[in-house]
Amino acid sequence: MRKFFVILMVALVVVLTASAVFAADSDPAKLNYYGYATAGALIGLGAAAGGGGAGMGQGLRGILEGSARNPGVTGKLMTLFIVGLALIESLVIYVLVFVLITFYANPFVK
Repeated sequence: MRKFFVILMVALVVVLTASAVFAADSDPAKLNYYGYATAGALIGLGAAAGGGGAGMGQGLRGILEGSARNPGVTGKLMTLFIVGLALIESLVIYVLVFVLITFYANPFVK
C-alpha cells in the first residue's frame, strides 16, 4: 500500500507540473545563464563557507591551546580571535553578496 501511495504522489506531481513546463517560454540564453550562475554560485559559496569554517576551527584551536599554555593572555587572545573571525566571515559574506548580485541584477546579459 505504501509503495502504491508513493507512486501515486509522484505521478500527481508530474501531472500537475507538466502543464507549467510545457507552457513556459524558453529562451536558451537565459536558461544557460541561470544554469551556469547557479552552478557557480553553489560551488563558490560552498567553497567560501567550507574554507571559512575550516579557518575558524583552526583559529579556535589556536586560541584554546594558547589559553591552556598561558591563561594570563586569554583576554588579549580572545580580542584578536573575535577580530579574526569577523574578517573570515566577511569573506563569506562578500561571496554571498556577489552571488545575489549575479542572480538578481544579471550583469552579464544585455
